[in-house]
Amino acid sequence: MIKLFKKNPLILLLGLVMVMMHACIHDDFEEPPLSEIPVGTVLTVSELLDLFQGDPVVFTDDYSVFATVTMDDKSGNIYRSAFVADHTGAVNLRLQAPGGIYQGDSVRIYLKGTTLGMYQQMMQLDNVNVDRNIVKIATNVAVEPGVITIPEITSAHQAHLIRLEDVQFVANEVGLPFADSENLLSMNRLLEDCSGNRIVVRTSGYANFADIPVPEGRGSLIAIVAQYGGTLQLYIRSINELSMDDERCPVPGDDYDLITIKELRENYLDGVTSIPPNTRIEGVVISDREHSNHPSQNLFMMDDSGQGIVIRFAGSHNFEMGTLLRVIVSNMVVSEFNGLMQIDNTPIGNAWDLGTSELPEPRVATIQEIKDNITTYQSTLVRIHGVTFSGGSTFAGSINITDATGSMPVFTHAWASFANSQVPTQTVTLTGIASIHFDPQLMIRSLNDIVEE
Repeated sequence: MIKLFKKNPLILLLGLVMVMMHACIHDDFEEPPLSEIPVGTVLTVSELLDLFQGDPVVFTDDYSVFATVTMDDKSGNIYRSAFVADHTGAVNLRLQAPGGIYQGDSVRIYLKGTTLGMYQQMMQLDNVNVDRNIVKIATNVAVEPGVITIPEITSAHQAHLIRLEDVQFVANEVGLPFADSENLLSMNRLLEDCSGNRIVVRTSGYANFADIPVPEGRGSLIAIVAQYGGTLQLYIRSINELSMDDERCPVPGDDYDLITIKELRENYLDGVTSIPPNTRIEGVVISDREHSNHPSQNLFMMDDSGQGIVIRFAGSHNFEMGTLLRVIVSNMVVSEFNGLMQIDNTPIGNAWDLGTSELPEPRVATIQEIKDNITTYQSTLVRIHGVTFSGGSTFAGSINITDATGSMPVFTHAWASFANSQVPTQTVTLTGIASIHFDPQLMIRSLNDIVEE
């Protein structure tokens, strides 16, 4: 049987007076009592993470984890969140309220009332109340980041503090802000090493360094590894942990043989499907990643020969329209997908941004000329005058265009930014990329490709 005891107010008052008198006599104060938050069973971070077997783990008993805070939310780059680590692993804490624990705090995390789970493939300890679940042991504890390379980063490094060396931001993002501080929008910037391996650096629009320009040089940075879905990404703790004053990585391929897209296409038509070793192509990106009227792995490019081709990367790329691109195509295979010639399964690390360039001038042609000569027109910019639309009220899917010489379809992916826009009813001049899906078709890049006549 549990008994409840009530304390006598008079006794409490007398006790308080005695304590005050004692304090007046001695100047060597006693340490405050330890927190009354129970300890219970102590787990390492690794043991904690091992408890997750696919379903959320809700802690109802007394468990504790000792760890050190490696990133807090003071910079604004993360919100109501912190990262902690011990000698066995690291984990993301999702806090009920912002603040309260800070980088360098050595803490005991009392697990009762928290939930261990996964959000978008990122492990996290949720529902952490700083007052009820955190006991601070010390402050200003230094944690050394682990030195690692971009290819070595995997999901096993979630929440870990790392240091990358000999890295740089991709050329077309140099000078841009890390995030949109005006509209408070998060942004991704790409970091690469000198071999072309890349990883996303994610920055919140609330970060106190959001409007600082992305540095041009090469060097090192310290960051926390995170994951969102299938994308590994980095969170910078402080702009002071970037040191990028060295010269940028040399762009590989200067000593490779430059082949034109026209030569590459002619070789393929002659039966040569494998590109020779030590070969590169260079051209201008004519597709528009921003408006997304193509799969995220695909890119259309043209070179000075006036020909174009599709580069299909092994993953989503980040090359904007107008980028002058070098692609190492040594030993790559040229193939056709439903009639459209492409260089398939190209590693993203094989492509190098050489800066920006003017877009090639579209070739003025009629619909019938394009259809009759699709082998040479495919993957190039074309311009058609006197065009009318039919067969649909919006762009999504396949609709028809007609000029004085004939008709052909215009195809728009459902995920394109303009897919649900209304098709013009008047005669227009239309610019787009000539393509093939069994039969010739045209793909516009954005509504800017349509001009009223």
